[in-house]
Order: sequence, then structure tokens, then C-alpha cells
Amino acid sequence: MKSWKRKRGLSRAAKYTTTFEPVEREVLADLAATVSEALIRRCQSAPKDELAELTGMPSGHKEPPKEKELARLLPNFERDGDEEYEGDNQLLRSLHETDICAAKLEHLNLIIWALGEQGSETVVITEDEAHGWLQALNDVRIYLASSDVQDGPGPHSAEDRDVLVDWLGFNQDSLLQAMMGDL
Repeated sequence: MKSWKRKRGLSRAAKYTTTFEPVEREVLADLAATVSEALIRRCQSAPKDELAELTGMPSGHKEPPKEKELARLLPNFERDGDEEYEGDNQLLRSLHETDICAAKLEHLNLIIWALGEQGSETVVITEDEAHGWLQALNDVRIYLASSDVQDGPGPHSAEDRDVLVDWLGFNQDSLLQAMMGDL
């Protein structure tokens, strides 16, 4: 992957561009799809709430995810040691988790679309899309860094995971640097 570059026209908004190797495109798109599928499964497994269906208010899970990758993406709303009133965290989760997942899915879809639909090694995104890319790259890094992998050599080793996490960090940092270039 080449570093992200900022391109600005005379009257147009800034755009950001980079070039991925074909294998990099495939890996990043697969990782974004994996995280998307995990979030979709989480949303689909939410219990049905009759009041939510009557009022149109979204209602999600009351308990945090059991999978540690999703638990890192959807943490509790209160920190350990904070004073908690009975059910506060459950109420906040049930009211907001669906919206949080929807925003994460929207950002992940920016990556999937850009890598799959643009059809070339070069990716060009707008300023608004760049903000979504940063958030999605962060979510993919968190999800991947939290995943269980086998120790020792192999196709899914901790070393391979760490290399991918570092590469995602480079991608994220490069885009952030391009966005801050005029500051």
C-alpha cells in the first residue's frame, strides 16, 4: 500500500487517494466484511420488544456481547468502579446499541464498496468518506487485535495477526496524516 495523498482541486473539496496491491485489497475487504457480518449477527439476535415495535424506538440487547471481539467494539457504557444505578447500563445498551452498530456498518460498507466497486488498485475517497474510513479501520483493528489465534507458525498465527494489525495502523495513520496535511 502506498501512503494516502490529499488531492485538492481549485473549486472542489479535497479527495484522498492511495494504491493497494491486489492482495491488500482482498485482505482489507475480507476483514471489513468479517466485522460487518459479526455486527449484523449481533443485531439480528436482539430480542424482540413489543413496546419498541409499537413506538418505533430501536431496542437492542441488554447484555454485552459474549464474544470478546464484539465486546471490544460494543463496550459497556459505564466503566468498572463507576457508581451504577440498577439497570443503567442495560437500558443504555438496549436503547443505543442498534444505532451504534448501524453507524459502524455504514463505515465498514464504505471500505467494502471502495475496494470492491471501484475496480482498480487506486482508491479515491471524499473528505466525508475519509472520516468513515478512519472509524472503520479502527473497528477492524480492534476486532482483529481481540481475536483468538493459535500460537506458533501457521496461517492464523498471532504473528500474522500482529502484522495485519500493524498494517491497518499504518493505513489509518497514513490517511490521518493526509487529512491533517494542511494544518
